[in-house]
Amino acid sequence: MAKTKDEAPKSLEEQLKRLEEIATLLDRGDAPIDQQLQLFEEGMALAAGCRAFLEQAELKVQTLSGENSVIP
Repeated sequence: MAKTKDEAPKSLEEQLKRLEEIATLLDRGDAPIDQQLQLFEEGMALAAGCRAFLEQAELKVQTLSGENSVIP
């Protein structure tokens, strides 16, 4: 199923679920190469979105807890 850029942002959980689906499809290796590349691209975009979400969540937690240092 093709995703459009106009769709509303998905929750972190939905993004992670889609990443798992993509990993399963790529692991099977039976899709045509052009579809595999499309799935890989979608997966990379989802991973970047998840990373950004988690970074923002970390900053919010630090702000709310009054910490200014970054957690390693």
